[in-house]
Amino acid sequence: MRTVSLAVAATVAVAVLAGAVVVSPSVAPLPGAPLAHAHSSLQDPSEEAAVVAVVQRLFDAMNANDGEMAASVFHPEARLGRAGDDGIRFASADGIVSAIGRPKEQVWEEPIWDWTVHVDGRLAQMWTKYAFYLDGEFSHCGTDAFELYKTPDAGWQVTQLVDTRRTEDCWYPPGREPEDGGTDVGNGSGDGGDTR
Repeated sequence: MRTVSLAVAATVAVAVLAGAVVVSPSVAPLPGAPLAHAHSSLQDPSEEAAVVAVVQRLFDAMNANDGEMAASVFHPEARLGRAGDDGIRFASADGIVSAIGRPKEQVWEEPIWDWTVHVDGRLAQMWTKYAFYLDGEFSHCGTDAFELYKTPDAGWQVTQLVDTRRTEDCWYPPGREPEDGGTDVGNGSGDGGDTR
């Protein structure tokens, strides 16, 4: 049985917490050596850009109330999830596509920023911060975690979107921080339904 030194185990643990690529103990970095980061130089920048473009198209569809554009982003078997303190619940992506395309009195806006993209062949993942606004008023924030698959015919499509949602300890898109500098803003209101 192979033993792993405490220094190597600590290096791997720090790498996991920092979001770095974890390497097997047999090739773990020497103490003091820089850790590998999640963005590999082997990752094709054009594929990363294509993934971001698909995700951005979903938010463009939301801003335009365009259900057809939203539907084009999702794989036919895509699902959505909300991860909360009371567990996680999933639903078909059809619900959000319908909600995006339905005429509404309020304008939905969901800026995204500070994302991380990983691509390996036909699989991609994108994590991003978001803030949700109704008629320009901050409602809530969280993280969107997208899983995408590159189909032979349609290219990158979202297979799963899981998010978090909160109204306290929020972050804001650059340039849209509250004037009072507070981080606990948002009324969480909507049209009575689960707006997003």
